[in-house]
Formats: sequence, C-alpha cells, structure tokens
Amino acid sequence: MSENNSRKKKSRYEKAGFYTALSICLIAVTMAVYSTYNTISGKEPTEQSTTAAAEVNNRMTGVTETVAPTTVPKLTEEMTIPTLSATIPQYTEPDEQDTTKSALQTMLSTDLTLGYPLNQKNIIREYSEKTVYYKSLNVWKSHLGVDFAGELGDEVTAMTGGAVIRVADDKMYGKTVEIATDNAVVIYSGLNGITVKEGDSVENGSKIGVMGAVPCEVHDKNHIHIAVKIDGQYADPLSFISNGE
Repeated sequence: MSENNSRKKKSRYEKAGFYTALSICLIAVTMAVYSTYNTISGKEPTEQSTTAAAEVNNRMTGVTETVAPTTVPKLTEEMTIPTLSATIPQYTEPDEQDTTKSALQTMLSTDLTLGYPLNQKNIIREYSEKTVYYKSLNVWKSHLGVDFAGELGDEVTAMTGGAVIRVADDKMYGKTVEIATDNAVVIYSGLNGITVKEGDSVENGSKIGVMGAVPCEVHDKNHIHIAVKIDGQYADPLSFISNGE
C-alpha cells in the first residue's frame, strides 16, 4: 500500500517538474519574440538625437571637426583669360593722299604703259579714292588699286619692265613685289611663289610669281591687288593699260 502511495507522489512531482519547465520555455520564447518585435519596429535615431550625441561626444573627447567653406577663387591680375587671335590683320588707316596734285596731273606726269598681269582680264574691284566697304576688315576705306581675279596658282607677269626695288610679306596685302620704272612704281600684292628678288631687272610680260591671297580682302574672290604710284602718289592702274581701253 505504501509502495503505491510512493509511486503516486513521484508521478505528481514529475508532472509538476514537466509543467514548470514548459512554462519557463514558453516565457523565454515570448520574451525572445517581444525583443525581436521591438528591434524590428524600432525607429531610426532622429537627426536631433544624432546631433545631441555628437555634441556629447565632442564634450567628452574635446575633439571638434571644422568643415572649410567652399570658396570661389577671385580673378587676380596674375590670372589671365586666354583670347583668340584673329587671322585677319588689324586695319590701320594709311597716310592720307596728297590732294595738292590732281589725279589727271599725276597720270599726265608719266608716259607709263601697262599690260595685264594675268591671262584673263577679269576685274572685280576698280580703283576708288572714295570709301568702299571691305568685308574682311568690316571698314569703309579708299581702294587705291585694282583687283584682277583669277585662280590660285595662276602665273602673274610684269605689267612693265623695270627694276625690282622691294620684295616683302605685307600684313595687309600679303606677299608683295614692287617694280620701278622712271618715276613710276607698280606694286603687285597677293602673290605666292615669287621668282624675283630685289635688284633684279625684269622685262614686260616676264613671270614674277603666281597668284596667292590678299589678307585684307580674303572674303573676295581669288585675286591679286595692283597699285601704281607716280612720284609717290597713287594713280588708277587702268589709266595706263592699253590707253585706258
């Protein structure tokens, strides 16, 4: 009888221990789930709290971080702005023509006779003491010469015999040859491949170069620029070509 009672007590104790352990497990699982839920649903720290934390940290460590403001460099005299260089030379007004001597007097003061400098006789701009528009320079000024049109590389011949007194590369008119005869000088501008040099004697119709370009008239058709000076005064070249015909 006592043995049966002992077994019953033991059975009750075992059951009580089982339920106790089960309860503890349930409580542990519940706490774990609650902790996980709080972690997932928790809010990110606000900017204010982050700032406060940083201030506290600064007070604790004594270390502060200073962010340098963005500055734009000022333009100083040492800093230069690059500029584009123009391909067309700057125009400067030539010395004024001496008006004490008329164009007719200038023409009659010599017996100069000229031929054409090119095979073709195509004239695109005549001599004019009145101002005309220069597209390349964007200015109005006198055109103290005659422009004979042709093709680049066309042969240019001497319009009269004489001595070569100047061979140069002019900023305004390009490669230039000046041939003097008596009191007249014939100026050939816009040449290339010049075949004569200063001091040479040339005959009428002999080759002096080929057609190049006139910098101050680059927006016009291809041409050479011919000017004539009589006793230092500009005159109309056409007045001396085949008696003006």
